[in-house]
Amino acid sequence: MKQLIVSVLVAVCCVVVFSSEGYALSLNYYGIEDTINEDLTVTNQITLKFGSPINHLNYNLGFKVYDLEYEADFEFVDCKVTDRDGKSEISCDFIGMTEEKNTLILKFKAKNLIKRVGDNYRFTVNYGISLPIKRVFVLIRLPKNGILAGNVANESYFPSTGNTLTDGKHIMVYWEEEELASGDSLQFSVLYSIPIIAGPLYNLFIAALTFIVVIVMIAIAVYIKGGAPEGKKDIVKKAVTSVLNNDEKTIINILNRHDGKANQKHLVRESDFSKAKVSRIVKNLKERGIVDIEPISGRENRIILKIDKLERTEFEEEKDDISTSDANST
Repeated sequence: MKQLIVSVLVAVCCVVVFSSEGYALSLNYYGIEDTINEDLTVTNQITLKFGSPINHLNYNLGFKVYDLEYEADFEFVDCKVTDRDGKSEISCDFIGMTEEKNTLILKFKAKNLIKRVGDNYRFTVNYGISLPIKRVFVLIRLPKNGILAGNVANESYFPSTGNTLTDGKHIMVYWEEEELASGDSLQFSVLYSIPIIAGPLYNLFIAALTFIVVIVMIAIAVYIKGGAPEGKKDIVKKAVTSVLNNDEKTIINILNRHDGKANQKHLVRESDFSKAKVSRIVKNLKERGIVDIEPISGRENRIILKIDKLERTEFEEEKDDISTSDANST
């Protein structure tokens, strides 16, 4: 583990720098999806949601890119790649970006980002930027048949706060961060290997990981749609809780203390979060079907926890037992 951390801190394969001539630049969302191919090239997809409209962007990378594609949800975008000293700069001009339509997606490929380490391979990338960012999501997808090389999963990736999942063909490691200040570290590394023959043990691992992911997804979907069978609600609640970050859990706990509903201003006061942060968390929870937002005046909303609501309607006979259980777990 120490060797991995030291090598990550020393070897920086990619440094990203943004510049926007004459504009204060920030990002509401910075999404990064890297797919490692079997030929050791990397396919990148970068999603940028800007904090305010701009008309020009310079995106400097610490490596050379090729096969650039791009798209946006606003009127016009034109991007070009300039190579210099083995590195690339992507320059984009925009027309028609607004506060609502502010998303740019860049897709490209890169070489020479993966190093051989004995019988293993290490992919290291630094997406650190001198910008404030509200939310970051980074996903690294291993090549088909690739497996994490460490004896313990989180010894195979850095930072160790990442999570793993699989689609049945690829193992993926992902990280989520919120409210990053300008210059905060966004360095990631994955150490993996490719079995010469994908034997029964490898196939069993992939099958087990796939099964777990499918069960969790089904449990969440069934619960949110109101079809959680009696006797399994505790398992479903744990599945829902497992996909919440710490800030979201704080809001959920406050709602639990208020019998599943509270005014949004109470959430701000009891969480000690800003109004904007609470609004963003509540919006994310609503989009995932975990809470409802009920307007009660022109400037105030009541937030209702759908999990508790489902329990009260579908498990009415066990209401007292459920309330006692929730209070003890809280």
